[in-house]
Amino acid sequence: MKRATFLLLFLVGVWSGCSVFMWQVAIQNFAVAERLSVSSDEGLRDAVQGLSADSLRSAFRYQASEVNRLFFRVWGWVQLPIAVSLLLLVWMARSGTVPVVMAGVMLLIAVGLAAHVVPETIRLGRLIDFAAESSLPDVRNSFWALHHTYTALDMLKVLLGLGVAGIAWRHARSS
Repeated sequence: MKRATFLLLFLVGVWSGCSVFMWQVAIQNFAVAERLSVSSDEGLRDAVQGLSADSLRSAFRYQASEVNRLFFRVWGWVQLPIAVSLLLLVWMARSGTVPVVMAGVMLLIAVGLAAHVVPETIRLGRLIDFAAESSLPDVRNSFWALHHTYTALDMLKVLLGLGVAGIAWRHARSS
């Protein structure tokens, strides 16, 4: 197997694995916030005494949101050199036009997410963090639309990566 193909497969695996890991991180951060907000740990209860259950839940959810914002902002920019490297490796592996186009689409997705979707989701999320559930319906709708856009594009990116890997693998085996 050519070195470029091996590196391509490795890079797709790492990128896809990190993407799935980030999905889990976001989910688990909010799950931990929920568990802490109803925790019966005496030390925690002493530290937050005086806060209502709703205030405590809001504070923990805010902290989870801020951690997710940091992770997704950084991950968005980390993906850009990965995407450029993948595009170069696909070109070097000479697996054909289709995987080059697929890797190019992955790069465009990564740029779009890092440059627009993530920053705008962060901005809107901060506007609604402590707002009442019934307030700011337009902002909430925009936030959730961006959240779903991120999820769909990120899943598409992973699927494209797996497709690129599959094509490169088949090409390398047949050469």
